[in-house]
Amino acid sequence: MLNLYIMKTSLKLNISAFILGLTSMIGQIIIVRELVVAFYGNELSLGIILACWLFWVAFGSLVLGRFIDFIPFKEKLLSYIQLAISILIPLDIFFIRLIKSVLKIPAGKIMGFTEILSSSFVSLSIVCALLGLSFILISKIAAKDNNLPSKQVARIYLLEGLGASIGGLIYTFILIKAYTPFQNSLILGNLNLIVSILFSRNIVQLVYLIIFSTTIIFNWPKHLDGFTRSLQVKPLKLIENADSIYGNIAVTKLGNQYSFYENGVLMFTGGDISTSEESVHYAMLEHPYPKKILLIGGGTGGAINQILKHKVDRIDYVELDPLIISLSQKYLPAITDDRVNIIHMDGRLFVKEASSTGKSTTPYKYDVVILNLPGPYTAILNRFYSLEFFREIKEILEPAGLFSFGLLSSENYISPENAVYLSCIYNTLKKEFSDIKMLPGDTITFIASEEPGILTGDVNTLIKRLKERNIKTKFVREYYLPFKLDPLRIRYVENAIQKFQNTKINTDFKPIGYLYHTILWISFFDATRNLLPYIDKINLGIFILMAFAIFIITLLVQKLTMAPLKFPVLVSVAATGMSEICFQVIIILAFQFIYGYMYYQLGFILTSFMIGLTLGSFLITSFMEKIEDERPLYIKTQAWLSIYPLIVAITLVAIAKINQFRPGIGNMLQVSFVILPVLSGFIGGFQFLLANKIWLKDSKDIGKTTGLLYGIDLLGSCLGGLAIGVIFIPLLGIIQTCVLLSVINIFIFILISNSRPCFIQKM
Repeated sequence: MLNLYIMKTSLKLNISAFILGLTSMIGQIIIVRELVVAFYGNELSLGIILACWLFWVAFGSLVLGRFIDFIPFKEKLLSYIQLAISILIPLDIFFIRLIKSVLKIPAGKIMGFTEILSSSFVSLSIVCALLGLSFILISKIAAKDNNLPSKQVARIYLLEGLGASIGGLIYTFILIKAYTPFQNSLILGNLNLIVSILFSRNIVQLVYLIIFSTTIIFNWPKHLDGFTRSLQVKPLKLIENADSIYGNIAVTKLGNQYSFYENGVLMFTGGDISTSEESVHYAMLEHPYPKKILLIGGGTGGAINQILKHKVDRIDYVELDPLIISLSQKYLPAITDDRVNIIHMDGRLFVKEASSTGKSTTPYKYDVVILNLPGPYTAILNRFYSLEFFREIKEILEPAGLFSFGLLSSENYISPENAVYLSCIYNTLKKEFSDIKMLPGDTITFIASEEPGILTGDVNTLIKRLKERNIKTKFVREYYLPFKLDPLRIRYVENAIQKFQNTKINTDFKPIGYLYHTILWISFFDATRNLLPYIDKINLGIFILMAFAIFIITLLVQKLTMAPLKFPVLVSVAATGMSEICFQVIIILAFQFIYGYMYYQLGFILTSFMIGLTLGSFLITSFMEKIEDERPLYIKTQAWLSIYPLIVAITLVAIAKINQFRPGIGNMLQVSFVILPVLSGFIGGFQFLLANKIWLKDSKDIGKTTGLLYGIDLLGSCLGGLAIGVIFIPLLGIIQTCVLLSVINIFIFILISNSRPCFIQKM
């Protein structure tokens, strides 16, 4: 009977661990996507969101987990926590969607740093703390009265990783397309409710089960989803809201104008003639005979209709998300002209393939290419403003072809932050195009050509072409063009930019452009001018010196206190947590830079890390009992962590070169972006459980010890998540970041190699 009870308990714990991993992965995706809709969505806000998520999970395991050993009713507590999670995840969606209403921030307005930090910190607190506590609680129950508690903790860790892997795949390929985020949160909540009932039964579970069943029968989740979405766009009226695999699209109405928002950011407003005219006509008028046009993004808001006024032969319009097209044509005039060819594809990927020898997606080159996307406020958007992209654009242009795009600026005053940002993109563009014109305004229009003499600053020439082509416009007309091309205003912009002519070049592997944009964004809310003089002075050497100083201090502490193996192992767990999240970001960004944005492949990249973690956990678990001295194996594992970043760097450089000159072979090498995160996850999962065994070897406080290691790992990930997107990648670039991670792990390797074995150290 006792064995049957133990077997049943073990099965329930296995299910709980699996559902915990699944909940953590799917819940993170849902909640992060919701917060991105509420916030601006750049790497700084994403870094804040992930840092807050990891901080609270670490708090749950590191702080709350310390009390687990003193609680007698552990299974009942686990049941209550699972019940709380099942209720709190849907409520968290409600709370996030109410943030802007509570803070009285209108739709489309950017939130400040303080608002983003406080909102993320509060909204993620309870759910994430309970997720962190759950892992420690399940591990403690599983390890109770067991001769080898580290193996039981390893089993729970393995099952949690397996649940996260499967959860990532299920959400990426099924749930995200079939249901709304609120419906998916209820499904996730229901799974946790079922697991809660396995351990304990109470009246609250029954009431919640009845409420959940009633909502499904009467389709209340759909109505609640629409109601909460409408709160996000107040005082505008929400006409329609839909989610695609790429993000959330909201259609609002004010008077007779329809506005379209993607992830909370305004894309375009139907009937906004001024914006659509300015995004198109300056470039079209600069070309003497524009016939073949490529438009990347933003066509359905009116840009295509403006281009068609020039009697062109063909427009290739590239838009990644088909939902944008279908919704815009539902509320705005449909695109019916036969000359318009709509291509549902990532714009960077389209240009890359069109510029590649033997892989061209078009039989000709273009007279005018118009990039109608937001500025480089994220690393993903930065791909459209890099040196490599400008080079690819040049390859698909006719000899007399033009390339045009707009960047955020100011009509009358260009701040130093704005000037540095504009100068970075201008200097990058200048590397590939010999002739560049800049037209001032709230949005500065850049027009570039490789052939001298094509671009003109002569207002009379542009007005003549406007009349000859019989183009009817409301804003870009005879009275407005002289103001737009006023030599004094143009000279002011040029002088402002030339003050910072030594700004770094924006490249794929070193996307400094989005860091400058982030500084500009922060300057809207806080004073940051004191940062600008130091940005260009920060290099790899400074970070290595900082890491070396910390290493020396840590080594001295280790020598003076004669700390056993446990001390450097704890340091290595934090460093590995930081390194692992950095590896994920590096591989994802490099994939996007080299191949363009391919959503499903990215899903595989994210999930493959968890698969690797699961495999590493499984391997160490299978022979954990046979390990008598963990130190040599741990040293070897740390050695692999020191080498791995260099392998990543060499691999990425090689693939980028091969893809540039041999795209066929380069395309086959995409499999590397699945293998690399598997290796990373494998090393991380293997090392964490080995560290857990070292710490549990002579400790009776299983909850306290496991919570400490799990929390330290997550805190390291928290710091890494903030540093990689906001500091390391834009300042150092991908390759130098890999070198820095290698150096840090080499320092950890030295600490572990110089430690003395741990035999009877007590917690």
